[in-house]
Amino acid sequence: MGGLGALGAAPTATGGVVAISGFGLLGVIWLFSGAQAYRAIRAGDVQTHRAWMMRNFALTFAAVTLRIYLGVMQGGMGLSFEESYPTVAWISWVPNLLIVEWFILNQATPRH
Repeated sequence: MGGLGALGAAPTATGGVVAISGFGLLGVIWLFSGAQAYRAIRAGDVQTHRAWMMRNFALTFAAVTLRIYLGVMQGGMGLSFEESYPTVAWISWVPNLLIVEWFILNQATPRH
């Protein structure tokens, strides 16, 4: 539902093409990660399902990080909503996804 909501809201996002593309891509990847997780669990592949669900959660958590970054940029840095929103459309989810990818890769690599 979140991915569909992101795709539906993206075209009307404040912040022009940068914000529209950020939220639009979020919606596409969100739907993709959910579909991959579903596909993996239906095939009985719990480990792959878990990895895809971690990615999906990172994308879902964008709703939280968006508000944190907006608060920091507006309150802490003194930027206006219009100045911050195009950037927040991307940094609300890309770092989340990168952190989860790092975590997944480090779990898969045995330590000696």
